[in-house]
Amino acid sequence: MSTYSAVMSDGTPDPGRDHPAPEPPDAMEAPSPPGGVARLLQLFLGGDRRIRIRVGQWLVTVPVYLGGAAVLAMGATYEAFSAGLFGAWCGYVAVVLAGVYAALRSGWSARFEDASLTAAQIVFGIVAVDWAYAIVGPARSVALYPLLMAFIYGAFSLHWRTIAALTGFALASLLATIIGLNIVGNGAVWSFEDPGFRLDLINAAMVAILLPMLSLGSMRLSSLRLKLRAERSALAGALLEVQRLATHDELTGLANRRDMQHRLDVELARCERFGHPFSIAVIDLDHFKRINDAHGHAGGDEVLRTFAGAASRTLRATDVLGRWGGEEFLLLMPGTGAAAARCSVERVLSKVLALPESEGPAVSFSAGVVEYRPGETIDQVVARADEAMYQAKRAGRGQVIQS
Repeated sequence: MSTYSAVMSDGTPDPGRDHPAPEPPDAMEAPSPPGGVARLLQLFLGGDRRIRIRVGQWLVTVPVYLGGAAVLAMGATYEAFSAGLFGAWCGYVAVVLAGVYAALRSGWSARFEDASLTAAQIVFGIVAVDWAYAIVGPARSVALYPLLMAFIYGAFSLHWRTIAALTGFALASLLATIIGLNIVGNGAVWSFEDPGFRLDLINAAMVAILLPMLSLGSMRLSSLRLKLRAERSALAGALLEVQRLATHDELTGLANRRDMQHRLDVELARCERFGHPFSIAVIDLDHFKRINDAHGHAGGDEVLRTFAGAASRTLRATDVLGRWGGEEFLLLMPGTGAAAARCSVERVLSKVLALPESEGPAVSFSAGVVEYRPGETIDQVVARADEAMYQAKRAGRGQVIQS
């Protein structure tokens, strides 16, 4: 039979307490393993969600390259340019696609800030466009179309500065390609009477106009995306702070009364379900009014913080200490009987009494410890602990009474 560990009310596991989990009925059995196609897709895309997203983004670029290869293949078939040049271009594209896929699928790319390798893929694409532009001859204007798509692809993940740098690289590389073509074809003789040179000038001018405009749009989209991400992060931080303020005492950093009440209710439900014990202690600092009168409210606040810090360092990770009100604290000890709970509180008392003078005014406390009795309500348990605490006060303070 399967087992699972009990969990404390603060989310930590209860050591040494395993409870049987009910066996699922036949109708609830785990689904059968995925079929062959699903297994192949999982093998290709990866099991990690982030890797699947990155590989999926890479997959979008594959049809673009395949479409470009098909157009170039038609040109090579009709001998518009050398089949050898086309083969070299295809080899470059195949190596790039395979290399990027391997980097994404293996998770190797995750070490970089640009884990999707978007900027690198755009650089590879620019090189492929320039290469195609150089080999296709009179129809080379067609080779520039994918260049515009590359920058749309980058707008959804790249910083606007990166987009600006890539725009500059694309313009510079196209200009270098045009210069290289004219050096090889015309021996560096620049003549407007040459149709090819005029075509190159027109292409360069159109790209110089359209690409920056497209990049500006992409940069604007990138800026809005970054702003939205920052606002979402700030909102998440604000929600966490609101949650912290709703569940923690601002002065001591301990759980507040509302949160302690919730934890007590959760522990009671867990106890009624599994039958294990839990104990609580009500702790009240002795002569706290005198401390306030002698040292002012700032001194009293410092005493509360000092006690909270010393107690938290002494208690177990599974114990939960909260400020119940004023100078009164409540300690929840899951999975603990009354005797062990009393020992825990006495350790805290010893720790507090041993605090050096540099920690602030001397302080002690009186505490009442009780163990939950089946059938009691939380109010009844707290009332018994409160009465035990007052017994400790009447008995001379600075002690722990178990009831």
